[in-house]
Amino acid sequence: MTTSAFFFGNLCLGQVYSTMADRLGRRPIIVWSLIMSGLFGSLGALAPNYCLFLVSRFLQGSFFNALTVINWVMAIECLPIKSHATYSFILGLAWVLGYCAITPMALIWPHWRGMQLLTSIPALIFGVIILFTLPESISWLVVRGKESEVQKWINAANKSAKKKITVNAKQIIMENCSERDMEEESFMAQIKNLLRDKYTMLCVAMESILWIVDFMGYSQLSIAGTGIIKDNCHLGYIFTGVVEIVCYAILPIFLDKLGRKPTVMIVHFIGFLSLLGMFFTQRYADSNVAFLIVWLIAKFSFASAFMCCFVYGSEIFSTSCRSICVGICVTLSNLGAMASPHVSDLDSFTFPGFYLLVFAFCSILCILATIPLPETAHRVNGRKNSCSELSSVEYIKKTKL
Repeated sequence: MTTSAFFFGNLCLGQVYSTMADRLGRRPIIVWSLIMSGLFGSLGALAPNYCLFLVSRFLQGSFFNALTVINWVMAIECLPIKSHATYSFILGLAWVLGYCAITPMALIWPHWRGMQLLTSIPALIFGVIILFTLPESISWLVVRGKESEVQKWINAANKSAKKKITVNAKQIIMENCSERDMEEESFMAQIKNLLRDKYTMLCVAMESILWIVDFMGYSQLSIAGTGIIKDNCHLGYIFTGVVEIVCYAILPIFLDKLGRKPTVMIVHFIGFLSLLGMFFTQRYADSNVAFLIVWLIAKFSFASAFMCCFVYGSEIFSTSCRSICVGICVTLSNLGAMASPHVSDLDSFTFPGFYLLVFAFCSILCILATIPLPETAHRVNGRKNSCSELSSVEYIKKTKL
């Protein structure tokens, strides 16, 4: 119930912050969300009853979009496109370190209040730190026509770049005037323009399917990970994190060599095969080792697919509507996260392992949903103000920052 309350909060309010990030900037939303997430999490540790604890989890969860998707969007807007896959490895490694750190924390302070406090206070501290150190997204500054701040970005980049940026801020802003015109429209006008762009809406719909299924599968396998090794839930939990390191080490290579779209389809097909393997191993083979191996492959595939959602999904949409479009996808993905703890209950109405077949079918659905999406690796489509435009800042894609 606490997990469902967390993601229900994000479902209800997460899109608000995604929309505000396009209007007010990435930086203020990230800083605000980090501080408030830490505050509500800390208050939850002091909750006198279960109902108030659920309220704190609801409010804390409402900032999940900002701390994951907007944070990712801001990072990829400040990096050349060829660095996106590498950044996914760094982000994934940091995710795993935090993920695995839960185990020693639980051993040191097993009470839920202590765990809630230990996982919330760092957000408060880090929020204050980045308040004074985090710059605004270069892409957002260009779209908003902030010439002086863009020039500061260029000067800072030239101090360490091997290949110097030769254009000035005014030139960059002028080259992206059409993107700025869309950004300066009212929110409702912006939404109407998006609704008129059928290809953008198709991409939003297909990406939403990927986000919902991948988040549901990732969450369910993570929850089930504590039970894959009998009599040692902590070791099982560690396994669920360690296998992701392999994923984040290999995935950037596939993304760069094969492209975004083929990689997404391949990892979902691996997920389909591994889920079928889990079903048959659980049903017909009495081998814990065999089930563990197949389960690790399944976790690898869904962790890869989930990371692809960040890399591929962020590149599909243009700067002016990126947070809104990706925010819609992530907000809807909370439906999958909320359902993940309860999907296995389908077995009680059907037969053991039925939920694994459901996930396998969903993996095939994701492959089909990927077909209409564009490839975004190492190229820029000329289509303006649509989901096939990668970024509003041309020099980011061409220079080494």
